[in-house]
Amino acid sequence: MRALFIGFLMIIMGGIQLACGPEEAPQEALVRPIKILELGGKAADQVLEFPGTVKAGLSAELGFEAAGKIIELPVTEGQAVEEGALLARLDPRDFASKLDAEIAKERAARAEYDRTLLLFKENVTSKQQLEVRKRNFDVTKANVERARKSMEDSNLKAPFKGVVAKISVENFETVQAKQSILIVENDKVFEVTANIPEQDAARIPPGLSLEERTQQAKPEITVSALPGRRFKARLTEFARTADPKTRTFAATLAFDNPGDVSLASGMTANVRVRVSDKALGETGLFVPSGAVSSNPAGSAIVWIVDPESMIATAREVEVGMLSGDQIRVTRGLSGNEWIAASGVNFLFDGMVVSRLSE
Repeated sequence: MRALFIGFLMIIMGGIQLACGPEEAPQEALVRPIKILELGGKAADQVLEFPGTVKAGLSAELGFEAAGKIIELPVTEGQAVEEGALLARLDPRDFASKLDAEIAKERAARAEYDRTLLLFKENVTSKQQLEVRKRNFDVTKANVERARKSMEDSNLKAPFKGVVAKISVENFETVQAKQSILIVENDKVFEVTANIPEQDAARIPPGLSLEERTQQAKPEITVSALPGRRFKARLTEFARTADPKTRTFAATLAFDNPGDVSLASGMTANVRVRVSDKALGETGLFVPSGAVSSNPAGSAIVWIVDPESMIATAREVEVGMLSGDQIRVTRGLSGNEWIAASGVNFLFDGMVVSRLSE
């Protein structure tokens, strides 16, 4: 009986030891990777982005001046061509027949005019009759020139050195006058046209030339197909009146073909411009709108990241105008902080963060 009691006691003690086993090691603190924006003291500058589309700086959509049947189409899409190179040719027989007929009419009208002129000099016919013959002769000469030009226009030639970007017809196809046949582009320079909202256009100081606006805005072009690349641009056109439907101003910017990548018309792009508010007397700085969130009390906050400890701390701020994907912070930032630019809804005070590799 004693031995049974001792065995039972040992079982109980063993169970207690299992229940009070070794303590689990504390879990490591969560480190959340986020995008970090270093404000760097640029409190007076705002970078705005506007969508656009890339197009060749020099482009020509070509067609024939008269209807006819294509009998020669010696180029292909993507082919480089020199200025004056033959691109397409219409059947010249109808044009040649027309020219011959007009030349015959011109000769007959000249003979009539010459005969009437002799009669006028001999006082056999009137000056009015002579003027009629002269007008008829002038008309036939003009018709010959038109027929000759139509003959020449049956050959479609490249207006400049470039590349055949698009062909819209097939060889031996009958086409109409002015119908689009092909497009030739010169891609030494590209252009992007963006629509600037009126509230942003109103912030541009008046009286500036295109060159001065370029120097002030420092425009850049980014292309969706080439993340991480930025191309310096220059403003070449800026509309003086707004589109009546969209209330935006069309701005065209040009940039040189870098040569190491394959850019093409139709690619999506963004125009980046820097806007200074000093001239307007406005205060604050712009940050990405995704960097601003709210606390439980409903106040706007920005998460400040300590550069040494990488600890995130919420700071209340006051915000103002929203422009594009950025928002003005009018109070609460000095312009020298590091702030969280992503994942702000998952942060808490004292959380350790790391810089997210882009």
